[in-house]
Amino acid sequence: MSASRFSGLGSLPTRGEVLEALFALWHPDLPAETVSVEDALGRVTAGECRSRLNLPVVRASSGDGIAVDSERFRDGVPDTSGWEMGRDFVRADTGDDFDDRFDAVIMIEDVDIGEGGRLRIRDGVTVRKGDNVRPSGSTVREGELLAPKHVPLRPRDLACLHLGGVWDVPVLRKPAVAFIPTGNELVPPRSAVVRGKNVDTNSVLARTSLQLLGAEPLLYPIVPDDRAMLDRTLDDALGRADIVILNGGSSKGGEDHNARLLHDRGKVLCHGVAAAPGRPLCAAMVEGKPVVNLPGPFIAAYHGFEWCIGALVSYCLHQPRPERRTLEATLDGDLPGSDKISLLCSLDVRLGADGGYVAHPIDFRQSSSARTAAANAQYMTSLGGPPPRAGDRIVVELLREPGSIVRS
Repeated sequence: MSASRFSGLGSLPTRGEVLEALFALWHPDLPAETVSVEDALGRVTAGECRSRLNLPVVRASSGDGIAVDSERFRDGVPDTSGWEMGRDFVRADTGDDFDDRFDAVIMIEDVDIGEGGRLRIRDGVTVRKGDNVRPSGSTVREGELLAPKHVPLRPRDLACLHLGGVWDVPVLRKPAVAFIPTGNELVPPRSAVVRGKNVDTNSVLARTSLQLLGAEPLLYPIVPDDRAMLDRTLDDALGRADIVILNGGSSKGGEDHNARLLHDRGKVLCHGVAAAPGRPLCAAMVEGKPVVNLPGPFIAAYHGFEWCIGALVSYCLHQPRPERRTLEATLDGDLPGSDKISLLCSLDVRLGADGGYVAHPIDFRQSSSARTAAANAQYMTSLGGPPPRAGDRIVVELLREPGSIVRS
């Protein structure tokens, strides 16, 4: 991939500038809904969640042992040869409450309970009131903050909510994102693919990407390149969704209606972005909602989800933009460069002979889509300046877990 392929692009906005323009005009306010804690994994809290009870309710043992009356240990360890379980002491396991006659716990390592419940306490043990006893509210206090506002709920958060007696939690409604695949050449998956036709691969990309982002996908059937049908479908999507994605028809071909549709229907913020693949992306505000026209090729649509759609969904949910895990690797080939456009480069990262990571560039223009999709890392070049060359160290974004990286 050479820089000359990207000559004559003119001045296009950067990815960041496109997002800033959208955020300046769009102020979503998702309503709250209440869901059970068991169904709240990954949902974003609509407000603070606080404990409704104290735990322990009264008190509890902090470990496995026996509960005793500390007053009987005021002068040291007493003679326990005649003590009876249930009368002079009781078992008190971790987290257990115990009879109010007792006010301290001796750890099980310091006692021996023989046959018939005969008790022997290790010499030198000291017992004071409250020893090894957790007071009321030491696990969680009524009114204590369990989860702040606008955080995605993790498994440990859900357990903490139940700990505090919270069974249902208010969360932001998932942003509804409509995805409209367009084009006379498209056929649905599982259809016979004949000459001149392509499988709609981007609908499954959209569905799964949006689910991972915490959005509710609204997938439309394929719409042919017909302006009237596109208008009707866009109207329906605007009535149902918070964000609308048109896929295909973003360039200037004879059947590329979508970009012209947005110019006619709304305020176009960009038609073209200084990022590839997916340079013809068109972003607009239509009836107060962002409508993004993603280019049709798979890798271009994928890139649009990576930097644009992901950021819009996160903004809607009051979350930071998604970030991937990274690692440092040495390039074993040159990356393309341009002073007018940033390029998303797919990489095959492997472990080198010296134990370090080596990144091999995959040229999406010269490789199959399948080869590009199989990449385990990616890197976005910067505008201006020389691109990274073979032997340079770069920080790559991982598309799979580090443990899956194989040796060269």
